[in-house]
Amino acid sequence: MNARGLRQFAAFAAIGVVNTAVYYAVYASLNIWLPYLVAHGVGYAVSVVGSFLLNSYVTLRTKPTWRAFVRYPLSGAANVVGSGILLYVAVSRLHLPENISALGAGVLVTPLSFLLARWAIVSGAAATRASGTAQPPGAEPVTEAESSK
Repeated sequence: MNARGLRQFAAFAAIGVVNTAVYYAVYASLNIWLPYLVAHGVGYAVSVVGSFLLNSYVTLRTKPTWRAFVRYPLSGAANVVGSGILLYVAVSRLHLPENISALGAGVLVTPLSFLLARWAIVSGAAATRASGTAQPPGAEPVTEAESSK
């Protein structure tokens, strides 16, 4: 991975930490008045929107688009499925501790989640540009070749 990719991955990971804190703050605040599953749903929705916007502007330095926003949850789905599979294997097959396995699975699946998030945001921005919508000043141009990485 080149320097730009490493910077993007580091920003993605840092945003993931912030995103987790935002989710938990929303969840814990709402759980005082709302049932826990409703609080979870709202917290998750807020954190996905925040993560998408931060990763668009900060990580990939591009304007968020509706196309990218629709694609973005794929990275979260891959994270949940991939980490779930790794967690299952670690606990049921390798007999590792559940809590340590959960953390390890999350860390191991983060690069895949990053690649899918980058694809979703970059390809959405590229498709929007191709349709004639201009990028904001200061946004890095993104090529189709980069969107397939």
